[in-house]
Amino acid sequence: MGEIKEIKPSLSKTEEGVWEGIRYISGKLREKPVLLGITGVGIKKARKGTRFIIERFKPNLIISAGFGGALSPGFKIGDIVIGEWVLSLKKNEKRNLFSDVPNCGYDFKKGGILTENRFIHNPREKKKLFEDTGALVVDMETWSVTEVAFERGVKVLSVRSISDEYSETLPDMGSIFNSRGVLDKGKALTYFVSHPLHILPYIRYMTFNSKKSSDSLCRFLRKITPLL
Repeated sequence: MGEIKEIKPSLSKTEEGVWEGIRYISGKLREKPVLLGITGVGIKKARKGTRFIIERFKPNLIISAGFGGALSPGFKIGDIVIGEWVLSLKKNEKRNLFSDVPNCGYDFKKGGILTENRFIHNPREKKKLFEDTGALVVDMETWSVTEVAFERGVKVLSVRSISDEYSETLPDMGSIFNSRGVLDKGKALTYFVSHPLHILPYIRYMTFNSKKSSDSLCRFLRKITPLL
């Protein structure tokens, strides 16, 4: 994730490694012991990475940080949302999250997070999900992080940076990326031949949206992490 790459230079590194595709870096950020872990996108990868991090490093708090799509109107790219609860429609279950964070001089909003196992890219679906659930953002990781963490009594703070707005129509990323989150050129060509109007939104998302969202998330994490 881009936000991890930006934080890395600020970390007094003590250990770095890779375990089954999961990259991790431990060290201190302004004298606060932290571990940065890159699990990848999606429920299975987040669950696997969380289990490894807890068993190997035994943290008191996990910060699940990443991108989120806005379900609620009014959010702009790069706005920060801290989850008060996370919902899984598949399991029809809601869990409370740790959200008692100090004022760090960076604006953010608190509210619900919906975790789905696919990329929600259609404004009509976003509108319906917001009406049905009341969640402010949708992601693909928070629920699975809590599944592992709560079993072991570890608190979870979920921080989402808005990567796509309520009204944006985007490509179906699941149709152009493989299971490792890497662009599949063959799949992408087939998809964009069928959906030519999605080419420009894709370019905007991968350049402007992703960079602005990542930069904002990095700045917030650098401010809030040492205070927790």
